[in-house]
Amino acid sequence: MRETLARNLRKYRRAQRLSQEELGHRAELDRTYISSIERCVYSATVDVVGRLADALGIPALELLRPASESAEAKSSAASAEGASTKAQAKKGGKPARKSEGPAQRRVARKKPGP
Repeated sequence: MRETLARNLRKYRRAQRLSQEELGHRAELDRTYISSIERCVYSATVDVVGRLADALGIPALELLRPASESAEAKSSAASAEGASTKAQAKKGGKPARKSEGPAQRRVARKKPGP
């Protein structure tokens, strides 16, 4: 659980482009304490998790959510997007085109005939 908190705290802090010092200021915690939490040196109390979440503007549960649950949520969102694209195709609409990487482009090219 400590590693999950550390990973998520760092992820959300960096996503908002906050330094440990700025987050500490917002949560009324010392920068070194935030650093220690992110490095799994200290474990945080429920009150501290709440203060950090408030400072980041996210639900406290997001700081404690394991990575596998986040991956499942992304997978569900991707499935819903795929279903939406299929529904558009049935209606005759043009689905949104995703950018292709080099590997997909190579596969899409026609091979020269004999």
